[in-house]
Amino acid sequence: MKTLFRTGLLAGLFCTTLGAAQGQALANGDFETWATRNAVDSPTGWLTTDDVVKILSPIPFVTGTFTKATDAHGGTYAARLESKNTLFGILPGAVAVGTKVGTNATLPGGIPFTGRPTMLQFYYKLSGPQPTGSDGAFAQVALTRYVNGATQTLATAKQLFTTVTSTYVLAQVPLTYTSSATPDSVHLVLSSGAIITTTAGPVVGTVFQVDDVSFTGTVTATRDAALSAALTVAPNPSPDGRYLLHAPPTLLAGALAVTDATGRVVRREAALATSAPTRALDLSGLAAGFYTLQLLANQGLVTKKLVVE
Repeated sequence: MKTLFRTGLLAGLFCTTLGAAQGQALANGDFETWATRNAVDSPTGWLTTDDVVKILSPIPFVTGTFTKATDAHGGTYAARLESKNTLFGILPGAVAVGTKVGTNATLPGGIPFTGRPTMLQFYYKLSGPQPTGSDGAFAQVALTRYVNGATQTLATAKQLFTTVTSTYVLAQVPLTYTSSATPDSVHLVLSSGAIITTTAGPVVGTVFQVDDVSFTGTVTATRDAALSAALTVAPNPSPDGRYLLHAPPTLLAGALAVTDATGRVVRREAALATSAPTRALDLSGLAAGFYTLQLLANQGLVTKKLVVE
């Protein structure tokens, strides 16, 4: 029963029931506006663990997994998400953009959104005991559109957070695009732990505090194609995980991230102070497999598939 409930909880926090696109703003991304909902103070414009519990549980209850924190990065408030032991086992604190939960497990619709940003960014603090593997705090985002009765996913991003920090740190999560189409909705989840898991699951006491959530940059279809053609990687596949990137210097100077097949960031490098037409990338410490290079420059975001043999 607890496993089924947690499965339904993830569906509730990251499924799609879309409508016509209107507007562009990310609702209450600074967590400054709260109101009483389900008998507790809840962030306006964001669904919470309690909202989904109310639908999935025959006996709704307050999980205590999210609170309004006065220790904010900017403004007065932040969202404090904590994994706690509840009537249905250990549940993470989670919030997802949107206001309509619906009446079944194929729940909320995110919010209308027509942009093509290069990345999601927010500030966070992470504390308490940390789970192993992929069961820790995470941010996940998808840009979608509704066409002929079906939802199409145009871009996705996911990042796990494992480094404990007592001060706010800027998180930047690049989006990977699979289409040049314009989205009509964005779906975003921030959570203190995994909701569906095949391993140990979230750990009681893990706290993920988040504030000032926003999207930055703009990716266009024309720019994507031009930038992609300007960047070459050799050798690819690589027998030892070492690559040499070739591109115009202004492009190669950008910040980069490498994700594995699950979307986990396995390497991150800051933007370079000086630029050159080549740049070395060393993934020799990673296991053989498929990876995605995400290079963020002033011109936009470029992605390349990499293979380590």
